[in-house]
Amino acid sequence: MKLARSFLIALFILVLTTISFAAPVVIKFWHVYDAGIAKQTIDQVVTDFNKSHEGKIRVEALGISFWDYWDKLRISIAAGQEPDVFVNDLGDVIMRASSGILLDLAPYLKKAGTDVDKTFFKAPLDMCRWKGGIYALPFETDVRLLFYNKDLFVKAGLDPNRPPKTWNELWQYADKITKKNAQGDYDVLGFNPLYAQSYFWMYVWGNGGDFIDEKGNLVVNSSIVVKSLTEWKQMVDRLGLDKLQKFNATYPLGLNDAFINGKLGMVIQNNTFFSQLRDYAPNLNYGVVQIPYPVKPVSWSNGFSIEASSRSRNKDAAAEFIIYLTSKTPSYLFAKNVSSLVGNREAAMSPDLMSNELWKLSVQTLDISRFRPFVLEYPLWYEDLQKTVETVLYGKSTPQKALDDLQKMIETQIQKYRLTH
Repeated sequence: MKLARSFLIALFILVLTTISFAAPVVIKFWHVYDAGIAKQTIDQVVTDFNKSHEGKIRVEALGISFWDYWDKLRISIAAGQEPDVFVNDLGDVIMRASSGILLDLAPYLKKAGTDVDKTFFKAPLDMCRWKGGIYALPFETDVRLLFYNKDLFVKAGLDPNRPPKTWNELWQYADKITKKNAQGDYDVLGFNPLYAQSYFWMYVWGNGGDFIDEKGNLVVNSSIVVKSLTEWKQMVDRLGLDKLQKFNATYPLGLNDAFINGKLGMVIQNNTFFSQLRDYAPNLNYGVVQIPYPVKPVSWSNGFSIEASSRSRNKDAAAEFIIYLTSKTPSYLFAKNVSSLVGNREAAMSPDLMSNELWKLSVQTLDISRFRPFVLEYPLWYEDLQKTVETVLYGKSTPQKALDDLQKMIETQIQKYRLTH
């Protein structure tokens, strides 16, 4: 009797152990795709992954509103309760990697046989590298392009099929398009350097400049940056800062966007702007080209990365899901369904997608696009640069002095960081 009981207990333990081993690893995944076709697509991708890994890995995805997501993720990380895998800002991966929060994916990518340099576009992938490791993979990215109103071109006597190829041409065209009302305010503006996605740092790049010197130092007062800010102020002064601000207030971005309402001849916008034009101005006759600049064409990118927590209890499964999520088929689905410029090169360059001229232009622009350089000791340096530019535009300082002052402040902040870290 005792022998039978012992046998039953052993059998019960064996069954429990078998069940335990059969239970799949659960991966929690947070993202910002909480509605519409984006949610449907990400749900499909997760479902496909779960089916192909049935009994081994199960991903539980949670979509959170974009406006709430960042606070929730930040709080969860601070509390040490972050999900295993999450969407984050591609522009500051290094900041999180340096703090130890992120899992280095390099060993897992090597084991999976993934050649990251062939798989992903260079610019977004470079934002995921830190000290020889790869701490995220680029899921979505974007570029800035020049949209132009063909009907306004015709009214100004310009060829609608010949957009500007140089910065000088852009301003020549803009002058012909611009019209003022009886009060002297702009009724139609050819180009506005202070509107939408037009930023000073892009002009510096287009002028052949940079903010990182040959030694890897952040330098904002080099001769080319000073020259660029001098020219930027001249452009704004020529149009009138007060009049530009009044124009911007009259046409805030969104439904009242100046380009959508036929009041702006040319505008620098994100490549996703075409979806707003499709929804709000389906009959607008427009074209899209790369942004012409004084020295060379350039664009600016940012986007979303996919990251894994270094504190995850299931690192292997988390890495496997990230590699799957950013692979060709899931990326292609996201690109096709959501019109998102994905980081996976092969997916983005699928023949059916590349047959769309706007998509093709966006992909080609990634080859000349840049990210704002991330500076670990001073991550938000570009916000202070923007404030410095505004100081100059308002006439409160000269370009040279304002940038010299900013450089001193940057060096002080970097020194403080290095003394405390």
